[in-house]
Parts: sequence; structure tokens; C-alpha cells
Amino acid sequence: MHIEEINKARIFIYNVLSLLLVEEHVKQQSSLIIENLKLLEANAFDEDAAMAVQNILNYLAQKPENELYRSYQDLFLVPFGKHVSLSSSQYYEQREAGAMLVKVRDILSKTKIRRDENSFKAPEDHYGFIFTLCSYLIGQEMEQTIKEELHKELFKTVINPFVDQLSFSLMSSENEIYVNVGVLLDVFMNFERSFLEVAKVA
Repeated sequence: MHIEEINKARIFIYNVLSLLLVEEHVKQQSSLIIENLKLLEANAFDEDAAMAVQNILNYLAQKPENELYRSYQDLFLVPFGKHVSLSSSQYYEQREAGAMLVKVRDILSKTKIRRDENSFKAPEDHYGFIFTLCSYLIGQEMEQTIKEELHKELFKTVINPFVDQLSFSLMSSENEIYVNVGVLLDVFMNFERSFLEVAKVA
């Protein structure tokens, strides 16, 4: 596959992950999420990823329209039970809005993009925002609008050290949808490590 096609696929997958992890998207754009999951299933880059996406689609097909948002609320908004944090700072130092927030904002300051507080209320170290930023940075680097390897910097300093904890938490959650999102995330992050030549953190 040509490098440009790979980068377009990477942008698409980061966007899918972002859609699945941002409350406003899950609440208001479930049909778009399902449409993108169907595209991903038809063009899967990995057998495990294809199965995970298929599991999500099959489950949602049997449920009411608001099932995706209900699952999101149960896992990410209810502060007890199988709650999973989407804060990278939480995984780094067990508190919200910590060092990872500073690192993301530092990378963000080198770009023209800013967080839209109307559609995205969580801080910049939220994984939903981080994955949105990833897709933006890859696109800007493809267009040579950004000369620095900011996506690789973001991946190495913020994503790679802690994302395995997030994917493991998702896969252990028993949430029918987000167990499979965890599998998709794990497979894709391993691909990213290989593509970017970044070693997995022990």
C-alpha cells in the first residue's frame, strides 16, 4: 500500500476512535459512527480489528437507537462500577488535568487548531481529543503545512506510554461495545508503533 493511502487510513481510524470516545459525538452522531464502522469493516486492516468492528455492528443492530450513548454513559460517565477514565493524565499520575495536559497543549500551541469548547467540553488530555488531534496532525503533515513530526511527538510522549492501560481497561470492562473498541484500539496502536518505529513501553 502506498504511504499516502496508509496515512489516509490512519486518519480515518483515528477519527473513528475519536467519534467513539467523545460524548457529544456518541450522543448526537450515532448514525455517522455506524456508517464509519461499516466502512472500516469493509476495509479492515487486520482480522481481529474486523471482528471487533463486526461485533459492535451486530450488537447495535439488535438494540435501540440510543444504545451507543447508553453504553458510553455506563462506562465513562457513571463514577462507580466498571468506570473507565479517558484522561491520559489519570493513567500517568492518577489525577485529572496533570502533566499530560501540559504536553498536549504544548504540541497544540505549535498548530493552528484549538479545542472547540462548544462541541468538546473535556480537557485536551482526553483521549477523544488526542485522537482528533492525531488525525489533524497527520493530515497537516501530509499537506506539508506542518514541517515538524508533531504526530510522532504526540504519540511518543502522550499516547504510547499509557494507551495500553486504556485498551486493557476497555477490554476488561464487560461493556459489549467498548470491549471491542478496546480490541480495535490495541490492534491499531500496535500498527502505529510499527509504522512510526516507536517501541512499546515495558
